[in-house]
Amino acid sequence: MSRKVDFVNDYIANYVSDNFPELSRFKIEMNEDALYFHNIVDGYKHVLYVGLGHITYPDEKVVHGGFHCWTEVTIVENLLIELLSKHKLYVKQLFPTIYFDEFTNTDFKGVWDSFKQFDNYDLSTNKEILDKLCKHYSNVIKQYFIPFWKKYSNIQYINDEIIDKVDQMDLTDYLGVGLVQFKKLIIMRICKNQRYDSYKEWLLNIYRTKEDEMKNDSEWNAKYNLFKELIEILETQY
Repeated sequence: MSRKVDFVNDYIANYVSDNFPELSRFKIEMNEDALYFHNIVDGYKHVLYVGLGHITYPDEKVVHGGFHCWTEVTIVENLLIELLSKHKLYVKQLFPTIYFDEFTNTDFKGVWDSFKQFDNYDLSTNKEILDKLCKHYSNVIKQYFIPFWKKYSNIQYINDEIIDKVDQMDLTDYLGVGLVQFKKLIIMRICKNQRYDSYKEWLLNIYRTKEDEMKNDSEWNAKYNLFKELIEILETQY
């Protein structure tokens, strides 16, 4: 790990931890240099990723400052991750349910652009700018991220305002990419959505019509088997 990156990460981490002790720093295998914070409240995981740029040529610098922010409904994501592992399908390290983006917050672009003021400074050598960046994170967390986390830490709200109102083709704007249809199915079942059965049958028909065509595709069959097991779990446990 670069000493400069380590210094900036630790500086920001200490500042955030002092101001928001409920946010715990964590690391993931895919990038030990990355800076993540999370807090789990009543089955909802609130996650903040601090984005930094590491330049090594012609001189080493740590620049930028940015973010990704999301909420995970743990009952949804844990179930999918467990089934993905069981059926030997690729398991993502991070599994957001709802992102803080232009679809979930009308001020997103302004918040995103507000970090551009830090682009041209070496944060590892300019303490004044680093302090300013930390204070900016604090303000954005208070003004935007905490309200976002509270708003979407409600699976019924996600069902009512996203699942029921957003077109199927646009769901990735809210639920991200990968297994969106299964996330939708789980949320619908847990929330007793009246359209659960019709949506389940629609998905099943898509798989059934391709069974002969895809019979030799191991990944497709693994996902189909996952889907069938998911239905069994949902209808026996929820």
